Amino acid sequence: MKQPGKERKLRNNRIYYIKWIWNEYRAHWRMVLFLLFLTVLSTIIAVLFPIVLKYIVDGLVSGLESYQAGRITLADAHSERNRMLLMLLAMGLGPVFSGIYPYFRAKMNVLFEVYFREKFFAEILSKGHRFFLKFRTGDLVTRLTEDIRSWPPGLSWLCCSGIFRAVNSASIIFFCLATMMYLNWKLAILACIPLPIMLYIFIRLETSFGESFKEVQEGMSETNDFLEAAYSGIKIITSFNSQQQQIGLFDRLMQKRINQEIRVDTLWGMFMVFFEFLNYIGEILVLIFGGIMVIRGELTLGAYYAFFSYLGMIIYPLMDIPMMLVTLTQACVSIDRLEDLQEADRAWQELDADGSTEIASIESIRFENVSFQHNTLEKLEGDKEPFTFKELNFELRKGEKVAVVGQIGSGKTTLLNLISGVMKPDEGRVMINEIPLSNVRKQSFRDKIGYIQQEPVIFSETIQTNIDFWRNQPEALIQSCARLAQFEKEVLAFPGGYTEPVGQRGVTLSGGQRQRLSIARAMVGRPELLLMDDITASLDAANEKKLWADLAEEYGAITCLIVTHRMATAMMADRIIVLKDGRIEATGTHAELIATCPTYVDLAHA
Repeated sequence: MKQPGKERKLRNNRIYYIKWIWNEYRAHWRMVLFLLFLTVLSTIIAVLFPIVLKYIVDGLVSGLESYQAGRITLADAHSERNRMLLMLLAMGLGPVFSGIYPYFRAKMNVLFEVYFREKFFAEILSKGHRFFLKFRTGDLVTRLTEDIRSWPPGLSWLCCSGIFRAVNSASIIFFCLATMMYLNWKLAILACIPLPIMLYIFIRLETSFGESFKEVQEGMSETNDFLEAAYSGIKIITSFNSQQQQIGLFDRLMQKRINQEIRVDTLWGMFMVFFEFLNYIGEILVLIFGGIMVIRGELTLGAYYAFFSYLGMIIYPLMDIPMMLVTLTQACVSIDRLEDLQEADRAWQELDADGSTEIASIESIRFENVSFQHNTLEKLEGDKEPFTFKELNFELRKGEKVAVVGQIGSGKTTLLNLISGVMKPDEGRVMINEIPLSNVRKQSFRDKIGYIQQEPVIFSETIQTNIDFWRNQPEALIQSCARLAQFEKEVLAFPGGYTEPVGQRGVTLSGGQRQRLSIARAMVGRPELLLMDDITASLDAANEKKLWADLAEEYGAITCLIVTHRMATAMMADRIIVLKDGRIEATGTHAELIATCPTYVDLAHA
């Protein structure tokens, strides 16, 4: 089975990735220009430092020689010395600026990190259900954290510190080498001998770096996915006493991660060993031959100090450029992985595109020859799956309460997902007020529906926030909906009442409490259409009867489509639809179906 992101090589050439980063600069162009200005200023200060040092050293030596030769007085010599020392003191302002420049770079790193995470989080939220069949939760977490992080070697770090440090370093190297050539071209050539060898070594290792980085990122995704699944299923793991098996699986996963990380560290270590050794050779050559030139009088002492200072200055910039190139390799991997998120759903963009028609109310819902296949990963790769529904036709009119029953796996929940627009039919159309659902603006339609899931999702927030669902509804409405859902007494029994935190995934709530919270959440939106997925299983007969009575009193003739296994619930509906083998076998009231539909009879007596 093909998994996303398994290709080891980069999909595009380096120019593509550089253009990708350039396009992202547009959102922060003011800060980019400001950093560019600071980069130029930093380069000028760094390059001038050794020249000023040369001037000071040569000035002090010249002043001392002039005083010894009697050409100037002692007072003049002291004056010249003091002037040189003041210049030396003024040079101390350079380190002050050196602290300001990295601060703004670090700030920009964080801005990019926030920008990328918000951008791709919004991208994920816009995807359809097929997307989440292809990408695991842990994998998505890794792509939005490790791939984007703001320190080396993350994408955010590269977009600011990596590139601007490389530009700064390249400028320093260029001007340093130019000045070294000006001071003494022979010594400059000797100092540059190791540079081509360094470049050759990096080019040879570059492909290995890219492959290793991709393996590490995929290993992180696998680890996060494993941990997410283990933590989510901790009760099952404990109840089956399979802790040791899980520990063994995690240990094998960690051994794989260790091997991946060691390979990257080994490659980087090899590169740094060669780099340091070759750089050391350059320093030795300058030290020996530069010293000989000073003794022969071919080079002044100040020029020698300046030359050695320039050589020392280009050491770390020479490391910055390979580091940027290595980081670019990893960032290219990250960009590929982030673009997976954008491109994964492209094949279905037309189906998932938002419509433009606003609807004032939901008057009717009609299935017109709807056929649907569940999209497993195998189907996404081209394999065929049997249809869950085949040429389904029915209508739900305003104010009706329709129950849907059928055997397990008959597609009852899928029916609700098709109506809500979470899933799209492979054939046929879902019509809202005789308008294709694909032509209706999603927000306009979804604002008018309440979807109560069989397994509700509870967030790590307070009870009130989980009911309100960030819609800023009045507290009175929230409490009213909790009463309607037969949930208020239990809420008030908590120490914090409505402000009580519910823990990760509602761990402090029972299954029935989570279901009743979900009912209250759906009702807070004051929906015109309720989609209910076997939710009355959490209510006893008395509470269920009260729920329906309160719904009728509070909302009047609200439209309901109710998936249920409970016959008492189905009997309250105006009509009952019986699903079997992907088709509607029968429709009618409880009494009609008992008399005419064997499948319904079996369900009623199950």
